[in-house]
Amino acid sequence: MKHSARNGSLLFAAAAVACICAGFLAHANNAVRADRDTAALRKASAPAVSPAPLCVPDSALFVPVTQWVNRKFVVLAKQKLFRQFGYEFYLSKSLAAATAPVDTSIETSKRHLRSDKLAGATLAVTSVEPAGAEFLVTFTLDQNGRQVFAKTRKGAIEGIACASDLDSATKKWVRKTVYSRRGFIGTYDSATGAYGKITVKIQDKLKVTGVSWGLTPLPPRPLWLLVETAGKEKGFIPAGISWTNTMENEILPQQPWAEELFESNPADLYKWDSLTWSAVNRHTIVSGMTKEQVTVSWGRPHSVVTDTSRRSCPQQWLYGSQYVCFNHDSVVSVGAR
Repeated sequence: MKHSARNGSLLFAAAAVACICAGFLAHANNAVRADRDTAALRKASAPAVSPAPLCVPDSALFVPVTQWVNRKFVVLAKQKLFRQFGYEFYLSKSLAAATAPVDTSIETSKRHLRSDKLAGATLAVTSVEPAGAEFLVTFTLDQNGRQVFAKTRKGAIEGIACASDLDSATKKWVRKTVYSRRGFIGTYDSATGAYGKITVKIQDKLKVTGVSWGLTPLPPRPLWLLVETAGKEKGFIPAGISWTNTMENEILPQQPWAEELFESNPADLYKWDSLTWSAVNRHTIVSGMTKEQVTVSWGRPHSVVTDTSRRSCPQQWLYGSQYVCFNHDSVVSVGAR
């Protein structure tokens, strides 16, 4: 019987680097906000703005950039390594091509707005204009009414998340039970910046105690669900509640949180025997597994190759440097490419 164990540490590293929680930096929020209110960004108080529409409307999990006007976004704090680069927001519609002298108190040498001046800010979208295949978006800073500008890349702007997503996620998940699809929860030490993980079974109940913003850069999972195990161990699960402000090529035909968590007990969803569950919880693929079992164990494949002329392996699911061969719905082999 052939089998292969997936590298759990790599999975964690990708998730942890991508989704660091700003919530663990909550004690620093007041200082960040104070730093942001510098004289260079200070103007008259912003006019009153009516409540922004939600970014998770009942009819969809995605609001395209063309419908962003009047919606509010939060600028996510950056990981320490990336703070030096600032945010790709600008003081002029000319963006990096502006001719005015660089104001180093606000801008980096590339005219990006500095991280220490923008992190944590709330922005309201006031206009969206076509810019070739992309869009130029004008924002107004809630704190002081100053306008800043950014251009989309594949329909999204890095470093911001729809402000209403935090409230939507809080209402949806706090005090509820979820289950980690990846078989672990992440940990983060805000004092040292160190990351770790706590291994759990996919069927283990996890109580959601809170929801916080993550840091940027990140994939379309800007939130951390703060969870607690039955043994009172605490950690997080990265998640998204909408596809709003996600690059077009990263939007999937499923719920944004589907690859990170179950909302119902998987042991009730899948009536598998104990040997199968043991393999799934070890993230091991075993000959004879079904496609459903492989998906729960390793997640969706990065790509699928179908070649019916290859009788021994008519379909391959590719996961980085590894592959899983199926004949109909059954695993026939696993290997490295």
